[in-house]
Amino acid sequence: MSPPRRRRRIDYYRQFEALSPQESSSRLRKQRLEERSLELARVDDLDLATTAWHEPPDPEVVNAATFALRRSINHYPETGAGPAVRAIAAHHGVPEARIALGHGAGQLLQAALRELASGGEVVLAWPSWAALPALAGRAGARPVPVALAPDGGPDFGAMAAAVTDATRAVVLCSPNDPTGALADRGALRAFAESLPPQVSVLVDEALVELAPEDASVAPLVADLANLVVLRSFSKGWAMAGLRVGYVLGPAADTELMRALTPGQGVASPAQAGVVAALEDPARAAARLALRRSLAAAERARLATALADTPFSFGTSHAHIVWLRGQDMTAAQIVHGLLGQRIQVAPGAAWDDDEHVRVTLRDRPSTDRLVAALNVIYV
Repeated sequence: MSPPRRRRRIDYYRQFEALSPQESSSRLRKQRLEERSLELARVDDLDLATTAWHEPPDPEVVNAATFALRRSINHYPETGAGPAVRAIAAHHGVPEARIALGHGAGQLLQAALRELASGGEVVLAWPSWAALPALAGRAGARPVPVALAPDGGPDFGAMAAAVTDATRAVVLCSPNDPTGALADRGALRAFAESLPPQVSVLVDEALVELAPEDASVAPLVADLANLVVLRSFSKGWAMAGLRVGYVLGPAADTELMRALTPGQGVASPAQAGVVAALEDPARAAARLALRRSLAAAERARLATALADTPFSFGTSHAHIVWLRGQDMTAAQIVHGLLGQRIQVAPGAAWDDDEHVRVTLRDRPSTDRLVAALNVIYV
């Protein structure tokens, strides 16, 4: 031990020489109480901006992905119709040829736009997933945003009016991100059937596992040759870190499905996680039902807690709400919540200066959000 360090050690213990054992014990207890008080006063950041599910996935998913990583980290992943594609096809009751597995719904959506809309226009129900205009641009298409209906869902009449000879695709989310509203299945069918044959309808259902069980428009793919449905394992399945999603495509367009599938495949841990998530239908249904129930409960609790405040949000069918405050801007809400270490998604991402998107988690998180909003209100 170097002399300076030795002197510091001696000086530290010297302070106790004149103290009795009782005084020394009392001093140490007081010091520990002060340390614990500081720990209790510390407030951690609360991230309500990301839409990833806040809890880990089913333990079987974690085990399967970990085992696959250890077993196959030095091998290239399986491509084509592997176990994950078979599991997804069985989950939906469709042929494997109608499934394309990819690195999340976002990657698959950009690939679909590149295949279907490059050089043309893409009509977007807006506001929607914030990345959509950029994805369309990178795919070589020009985005044409169309305002949502008053309920926060797609306005099919306005989108139909926006379709021109240059339109090659229409994109919408259901449930919509950021509003949480659903697309009506019957209205979507009528809309898709009314479009020219060169126009495809792409429906991003990344949040649909958190909506009511009959919310998906995937059953329409069997009847509509121009409908493509994109799904993700990042939200309701709580597998965002594995970056995996899939496309349900029309039965007649197997060439499109092959074009959307990444040439080098999807990582083995992600494929193993998909299989583990889907291989026991009863277990999968119970897990999703629990998450749907939690999301619905927190939406209801938040709505009740905000009933007599300036804050409100429309009907949502996911774990997100599109929140606004009377006589407040989105920037003021964001700033007020940041001051209390709560992060939400500002409306600026959607060119909106009134709303913020809030992702709901669990009861303590909702209570903390309500308390923070009440501080802003006061």
